[in-house]
Amino acid sequence: TWLRQPRANGQYGYLVGRDNGQAWGTFKEGSAKATNAVANKPVQQTTPKQVNTNNNASWTKQNGTFITGGAINLRTGASTNSKVIAMLPTNTEIKYDAYRTEGQYTWLRQPRANGQYGYLVGRDNGQAWGTFKEGSAKATNAVANKPVQQTTPKQVNTNNNASWTKQNGTFITGGAINLRTGASTTSPIIETLPINTVIKYDAYYRSGNYVWLRQPRANGQYGYLVGRLNNQAWGTYR
Repeated sequence: TWLRQPRANGQYGYLVGRDNGQAWGTFKEGSAKATNAVANKPVQQTTPKQVNTNNNASWTKQNGTFITGGAINLRTGASTNSKVIAMLPTNTEIKYDAYRTEGQYTWLRQPRANGQYGYLVGRDNGQAWGTFKEGSAKATNAVANKPVQQTTPKQVNTNNNASWTKQNGTFITGGAINLRTGASTTSPIIETLPINTVIKYDAYYRSGNYVWLRQPRANGQYGYLVGRLNNQAWGTYR
């Protein structure tokens, strides 16, 4: 159940209010009727539903410590389509008890409260998204007794002049938006830009329902972020 928030310049912001009838927060009195809550009674706050991906046959047991090398999503399942529990900032220390490699990703499993787990990407195509402390490295294909060198997500080449429209502009984020290595929601996240971040972009690209903005970065690389979804701006254009 999505809620629509009026914003500046006649635009809207959108957020999830309920999942399978479960509220992700509290509706104040007067808001309840239209959202199927009991009148005059706040809705009990719940957390995202836990996805069961605890399959011992597919996970390799290992107790280790991982320190994030950038902002990484902690999810309810070992999939980039699973719900985000939290965005882990750079240098967050995570204790994990198992790992699993599926496709290009190596996922780490973090024990949480009530027997649940959180899942995060530790490697992409063998490249670590942080540092494995000594003693954690061997089972995750690192050099024995040597911490893995911290790297940033691999840059995806989406600089196709035939598909990008040149335009120098400024975009101010209207909420937290992921800056990615490619113009795709499946591309690795470089960082999460907070609300009111000012971004200079040099081109834009339409792909399906999205309009992507291209941000020049160091060493001739680019960062990519969504500027519009279904023609609704995710911020303000100067």
